[in-house]
Amino acid sequence: MIDLWNPDTFSIELQRALEAKSQLVAEYHSEKRRLLDEQLNSSPYQSLKPNRFYSDYLWFQEHELTPILTETRIRVWHYARLLDHEVNTMQQELVPSSLEFLQKRLHEMVAMELLSQQEADQVFQESPFHSQEDIRSGRLWTVTLPLHHSAGGVSPLLESWGGESAYFWLSDRTLRAKLRKVGLPRILEIETELSDGLNAFSASSTVLEAWARKLRVSVVPKGCDLAITGCLGTAEIVRIHTEGESTFGEVGKTYPEGMSGSAT
Repeated sequence: MIDLWNPDTFSIELQRALEAKSQLVAEYHSEKRRLLDEQLNSSPYQSLKPNRFYSDYLWFQEHELTPILTETRIRVWHYARLLDHEVNTMQQELVPSSLEFLQKRLHEMVAMELLSQQEADQVFQESPFHSQEDIRSGRLWTVTLPLHHSAGGVSPLLESWGGESAYFWLSDRTLRAKLRKVGLPRILEIETELSDGLNAFSASSTVLEAWARKLRVSVVPKGCDLAITGCLGTAEIVRIHTEGESTFGEVGKTYPEGMSGSAT
């Protein structure tokens, strides 16, 4: 298992491929930064000029790095507010998002007397899944870079039970507040394959940014959202960080090892 943002964890095969193209990686990212600075400081304002290293860089990314990554297992991060029994269930089996799964979770909430049947019905009826099932269903959304729990992109997911599928379009403010009191914020470390070529290509951008940083180019790996789909059956939880535990506040700052020096 590797961390896309940390070259110290890269496989020998991946390191060799990157070492062979280190000059190209450094030149591309140095030129990218130069062109951006030139554009931002131009007067009158100019359009961003093309990067002369782009074609070779893209070919390397598509035809050399991506195939290696499709055979690689990586660590990703999932942010959610969960009840204890939901954590136990996820440790046994990771289940992709779906309207049916949301309904099952709501039934459990009613059985535990955490929601009334009327409240559960409202959450279900106002879920974005009804109109956005094609882009939300069958996925477990993760990020490739460990983020601190206060980061804007993940903090709403930790604040409210059920994530966007439950709270995003919920009109009842009282019910929204109730969902914010259910469960505890959790950060899940997940090991997964990258057998999906699209995911592998997206992941390769973080790898290249991390390698450029190793070469002392001024680049900060940005990471990307990654939806685990077809290979969910082979994914597994490595560790769970719950609010109140010491590591919960360290994720994205000093945890995991190498974080402070490799991705910030």
